[in-house]
Amino acid sequence: MSESTQTGQDTSDWPIDSPDRPLTQAYTDGHVHGLPVAAPENVAGILGANPPTSAPGTAAEAFPGRRYDQRNYGPGPSYQGDHVVVHNNWNDEYVRELLVPDADFAASTEARYVPPRDIDRLKEAEHYLARYGVVVLSAPPGSGRRTTALHLLATAALEPSVPPLHLRDLEPEWSEVRIGQLPKVSGHGYLLDLTDLPAEEPSERLRSLLSDYGRDGVRKGWRLVILASPQSWRGRWREAAAEFTVSLPAPDARILAKRELTVRDAADRAVWLDDEVFTEIWTANPPAQEACRLAGIILRVQHTYGLSPDRRLLERAKDEFQGWHVHIDHLLNQASRGQGQPSLLANRATVWAGALLHGGEPRSVLKAADALMDTLAIPRQPADILGDATSSQRLHAANLKAKGGRVFHDEDKHGLAPAILDNLWEEFPTQRTLFNTWAVSTAANSDIPEEDARLITRRLLHLATTRHDGAVLEAMATGLDSTRRQLATEALTEAALDPDIGAYVRQRLYAWSRKASSPQTLRLVIAVCGGELGRKEPGIALTRLRWATARSPLGAPSAVRAFKALITEHPSAVEDATKAWFAKSTLDDVLPVFFAIASSDEGAVLLLKQVRTDVDRDRFVRAWQQLLLREDTRDVVDRQLTRWGELADQKALPREELVDLLADVYEPEVQRGGLNRFYDDSPGFLESFWGHVLGEAIQRRRHRRDQTQAQRP
Repeated sequence: MSESTQTGQDTSDWPIDSPDRPLTQAYTDGHVHGLPVAAPENVAGILGANPPTSAPGTAAEAFPGRRYDQRNYGPGPSYQGDHVVVHNNWNDEYVRELLVPDADFAASTEARYVPPRDIDRLKEAEHYLARYGVVVLSAPPGSGRRTTALHLLATAALEPSVPPLHLRDLEPEWSEVRIGQLPKVSGHGYLLDLTDLPAEEPSERLRSLLSDYGRDGVRKGWRLVILASPQSWRGRWREAAAEFTVSLPAPDARILAKRELTVRDAADRAVWLDDEVFTEIWTANPPAQEACRLAGIILRVQHTYGLSPDRRLLERAKDEFQGWHVHIDHLLNQASRGQGQPSLLANRATVWAGALLHGGEPRSVLKAADALMDTLAIPRQPADILGDATSSQRLHAANLKAKGGRVFHDEDKHGLAPAILDNLWEEFPTQRTLFNTWAVSTAANSDIPEEDARLITRRLLHLATTRHDGAVLEAMATGLDSTRRQLATEALTEAALDPDIGAYVRQRLYAWSRKASSPQTLRLVIAVCGGELGRKEPGIALTRLRWATARSPLGAPSAVRAFKALITEHPSAVEDATKAWFAKSTLDDVLPVFFAIASSDEGAVLLLKQVRTDVDRDRFVRAWQQLLLREDTRDVVDRQLTRWGELADQKALPREELVDLLADVYEPEVQRGGLNRFYDDSPGFLESFWGHVLGEAIQRRRHRRDQTQAQRP
């Protein structure tokens, strides 16, 4: 649920943890990193005077000295207090509560904040928040709406003696908007991003639920700001909050860009923005995100040390900001120069392939261009290829330069490669599905070296997240399913853990786990959850893994591996989660999860540890009985039970305890046929594990029959 971001630099090929990786600046909706700004006065209140220690592996460990609180809420009463304990209710759907990053808050303080151009809209939002306890800011991602939301919450008018609100980001994990799951803690200000709304219309009760939540907040001391997109916040959604929805304009782009330069110790460059070169930009008043990107570009202009900068340098900065469109138009519209030169379409294909594989091998770029021609049904038989332009002519016509055995678009034009792809998506919007398919199939092609395929996946991920385009991620999920699935797994894992785009990618993973239509997408979700995401964020991973496993074939190897990895790394988290799932869900809903856990040696130990009460025992027995009654999966279930018997004989599982449980499983007559398959007539069978299970099951059956007969009149 995060905002799409753009840094002004092409960072798609940089590791997430690279110290040189430039992160988004102030008004890319509040994400500010590495700026020389002081922490606001009430940050101490947010963090607490004595921040509690956190468990190893939490975000507090990753950011020493910072408190990291998370609470997953379900319906319940309001709470009083300054500190929120770290815990997880493992509800089927819930809302995570996270601290607002210090830098995001800093961007909303008086020293940094630039209000919307129409100041009356800001005053209107302040009035609604005070009166209704909730306000919806309807504006596109990147418009500065997040920074305005934080500003509203930080300056909310409460009672004079009441300290400023503690700010919290809410990250929902739900398939439909559930107001009853929002937190209710006095003294807290909540920010909820509803940019990605469920496809279904909301219930008619949403209006009253939102109003009641806000009214309670006015009385009990919490506030809520909702971020919405005008494209989706309409119809019944807008009707539910019509009385407290504000259409929020962007701030003045020139003022914002100047302020960003000043904050970044470049106040002497702020006057450059008054040059007539930028008049067209200020007339259009780009959104906040773009104003900050322009400030970043100006920072890279060669310094003139008090003198006015060269007009050509400012023109170049303008060209970069506008996406190098003049240069790109020239590249894409060169007419064929005659015999032996590529056609207009062939040249465009090479230009686009070069952007997709910026820094790739020449052969990979040409293969990608040919693949696009094939997709378009342009003949590429040997005779066509040999009668076409040579490889060197094709690369030259596309203005691709070779360096160190690889080819690049003009590296003097910063960010040109992603700008070309962005231009492609903008200029040919009806062909995006085709381009998605082409790009992903190129990455999946085993003839493309893996290093080059990784360039493609990173470029696509950058495109998907900066454009907030879930279709690109869907294409990666379904198209990289064989030998290259690991590339998609790596890319989505890094993105899911990224502080700027992570919430958006995590939301996509959750949506896929609940509603993905393809088995390839489910396998990708499971792979991501069982890897680095699961190690660093087990709560996030387990929620998605649970749903993806429930919608996968019983005993899917990928799900078994994922649960095994999480049990090994976070046994307590898996135990807590499974206990909650088993207690709150029907047995049919959790059988796939139960069996995926049972299908690893580590999972078997964990499940047996959980059989502590009669209720636990009954659930365990009924789970195996239902699994054994399934005709289509009986073989895989029998194989796993055979493995459990081997583990018991090896003393890796408690033998007597397991005999006792499985005797109950096989005690009914309907189950006995399954147990008979273990029978053999060797002298030692009765002393074996399964001999003991069979004997105990028969004895219990006789005892039950005798009890029944004794009770008859």
